[in-house]
Amino acid sequence: MPETTQQYNYSVTSPTTGTLYPDGTLINRHFKANDFEYYLQDSWRVKPNLTLTFGVRHTILQTPYEVNGQQISPTVDTHAWFLKRGQEAAEGNVFEDLLSFAPSGKANHRPGYWAKQRANFAPRLAAVYAPDTHTTIRIGAGMYFDHFGEAIVNSFDEEGSFGLSNSTVSPASYYTVQNSPRFTGPHSIPALSGCPSPTVTYPYTPQANVNCGVAITWGIDNRLKTPYAYGFDLSLQHELPGGFAFEENYVSRFGRHLMEQLDLAEPVNLVDSGGGGDYFGAGAKLSRISDENGGNPNVNVAPIKYFEDMFPFMANTDYQGESATQAIYSDLWTYYRYGAGETSALYDLDLYANPNGPQFDFWQPQFSSLFAWSSIGTSSYNALQFTLRHPASHGLTTDLGYTLSKSLDMGSGAERSNEFSSDSFGGSGIQNSWSPKLNKGPSDFDSRQLVTIDAVYRLPVGRGKAMLSGANSLAEAILGGRQVSGLSRWASGLPFSVSEPGWTTNYQPEGAGVVTGFVPVKKHLISGVPQVFAGNSANTINAGVYNGYPIRLPYPGEAGERNNFRGDGYFDIDSALDKTWDVHKQVKVKFAAEVYNVGNEVRFDDSPLNLNTGLTSGTFGAYGGLLSTYRRMQFGLRVEY
Repeated sequence: MPETTQQYNYSVTSPTTGTLYPDGTLINRHFKANDFEYYLQDSWRVKPNLTLTFGVRHTILQTPYEVNGQQISPTVDTHAWFLKRGQEAAEGNVFEDLLSFAPSGKANHRPGYWAKQRANFAPRLAAVYAPDTHTTIRIGAGMYFDHFGEAIVNSFDEEGSFGLSNSTVSPASYYTVQNSPRFTGPHSIPALSGCPSPTVTYPYTPQANVNCGVAITWGIDNRLKTPYAYGFDLSLQHELPGGFAFEENYVSRFGRHLMEQLDLAEPVNLVDSGGGGDYFGAGAKLSRISDENGGNPNVNVAPIKYFEDMFPFMANTDYQGESATQAIYSDLWTYYRYGAGETSALYDLDLYANPNGPQFDFWQPQFSSLFAWSSIGTSSYNALQFTLRHPASHGLTTDLGYTLSKSLDMGSGAERSNEFSSDSFGGSGIQNSWSPKLNKGPSDFDSRQLVTIDAVYRLPVGRGKAMLSGANSLAEAILGGRQVSGLSRWASGLPFSVSEPGWTTNYQPEGAGVVTGFVPVKKHLISGVPQVFAGNSANTINAGVYNGYPIRLPYPGEAGERNNFRGDGYFDIDSALDKTWDVHKQVKVKFAAEVYNVGNEVRFDDSPLNLNTGLTSGTFGAYGGLLSTYRRMQFGLRVEY
């Protein structure tokens, strides 16, 4: 049994004691938080055609807490702990202090997961100006705070409350067929070597060894701040002849302190105090050499000072006189580069290859990955919106809209999800925690262009209408009382990334590929399977990965290129025909025939759930789901009285 997970749940019974629940016990947690808001606003009519509006909203957010004290938090400042790991590594020092956890929160008379948010003051300002009777100019700006916290607490409670809900998991890539525990029965999970009994006392320190430590799990950042955004809009409205109205808007929104999933335990970019540079730079050199030689492990590689200084025990591994760099390249780097990734090579070097035992110079001994929501995110949205409207007049109501926009962020994950969620909204963690802005790119929901058209037209036929105004009862019953309507939407394709097969920079989420040549994108079929990349380019891309062209895998320290491709987009036309009969002065009968997706248009879904974007996969680039739905027709008869 090469991989096992043993789950233990506890009840906090005192500040120093946790009592193990029997197997099968339902775990009840009841979280509570109080929010308070008030808003002050005033308007000033400066002139008959100029009005100013200004105000402020103040929001106070209490940190959610478990009402019965069943709550655990780190005993140290995890944010400062994370920063110190990076700072010390940048100076050539190793700092991998262990984390401990203890009861926390209001019910335990201790600090909460993070500080109460008291100073969320959000000002607003707007102005309306009418230079003439046909034109209106509006301008507005404001600051907008989110309400947050419940989903973050839920993720930590389920995935990371160490000492309250413990999972003892066998470490990745450690047990093999030769050394893994043997199966003895369906109700007997083999004990992991070196792992203690499930007794808990507080402060509780998770295991820190290669047998039952270096876990991939979820944490919490105690320096969270309320996410907010600056919003700005400028609009021009003008009345046109014929009853039409034209509106042009510029809309922008700039997010700050947005929640992003940051890996607090990501392996550090350790600097060689002997002058060999840092790990990311040295690792990138080896990866580049591997690509230039098609992954050939037998190529002679000149010594790289970083690897010679940091891993001298690798010298002479295969033959006398072999440099440490050569052994690392031939035995580890080329083997992992196109599979499990360079972090697996580093994992071996730091934990298993050294004859003196695990060093934990790069890896934190308790966690190989400890993701947590962190207030480091930024975003920007800019859009031009054009709308032409015709309000109900002469039987016609219509709107025509066009939006040109661009949205950028560092990650588009939803707070309710996390790196371990089964949906497509959680897997958007920061790839390089030491350079989080490398993740910045088009938002997952960025649709550059959007066109919408809708119209309702009551046909001018029948009694009292322009045509057949004197129609008899039979003509009115057949031709009168008709109305047609339609709705159409066209949107440009949503962005997507191609992902590496392994883990180059981070040990949990895969990085994105880097485009080095022309990659054509065009929807077409191959053997009946819809494909996003033109022609046979999917196979060309896969074959070229080993040479780094036209798409290469990221180098250590890189996040890759996020969301640099576009999918199929969306197009749809819906229509309806209505006919109404006045059976009696108080009774009407209405028949409706409605058609959805009139043209039976097919548009494919480029979300991670329905498009295979995994480089080297046999179905790379293949669509597996639709955005659109096949043509549907429905009919209805309605009696009104």
